[in-house]
Amino acid sequence: MAIIPTDLLDRIRALERQVRDLMGSANTTPALNQIMGGEVVIGDRGRLRVRTSGDEDLLYLGRVQPDRGEDVPQQGFVVRRDDGSLALAVWTAAPDTLPVQPVQVFDRRGNVVVADDAALGGLARPYIPYPLPGPADAARWESTGSTAWTTLYRGPGLVQHPRLHCVVAAEGSTGAEVRLLVDGVPLGPVGVPGDGLTFTERLPAAFGAAVSFEIQAKVAATGDTLRCRPLALYGVQS
Repeated sequence: MAIIPTDLLDRIRALERQVRDLMGSANTTPALNQIMGGEVVIGDRGRLRVRTSGDEDLLYLGRVQPDRGEDVPQQGFVVRRDDGSLALAVWTAAPDTLPVQPVQVFDRRGNVVVADDAALGGLARPYIPYPLPGPADAARWESTGSTAWTTLYRGPGLVQHPRLHCVVAAEGSTGAEVRLLVDGVPLGPVGVPGDGLTFTERLPAAFGAAVSFEIQAKVAATGDTLRCRPLALYGVQS
């Protein structure tokens, strides 16, 4: 058997110790899942992408589609619910016609329920009506002496909320009544002189639908009179 020099055996043992030390240090290195006092930089058209346990996209931060041009990426922010529906976006789906990114909040059906105006600034949605000024003198309100339901006010509206809050002032003879119709169908209770009509009810129309509002009134007996005036029609949350 050939004689192996002692110094060579010592070197082999030293190498074995170094390998064991390296393997031990590799196994004890903590996972890199915390940043203490630093920052994460994602550049060069990159993005942060978060996925659900079902391998569905949940969040994009950075590059989003579509691109603005062949060599011009779009940078934005898109958040989805865990069922896949879009929830929040700083993004434009049509960069060629709408280059400025609006901030949009979506309901579960994909309707834009809150958004800023990307062209001129301010609020784009929801549409918020201003109460219409009217005569302060009750004698100048619309009136009826008919014992059958008579339309005194009519106007259009765009549905933006699931429920409607209605306020109508009314003055007149005892037994007279006032009511609100949506697309020809009565909604809520009837009001009476003095108390008027105030209610909050669910709207029987889909989001974004154009509807027609009517305020009708009638009296209990011939010779009576009812005067009324709408004070507010507001969309409210469920």
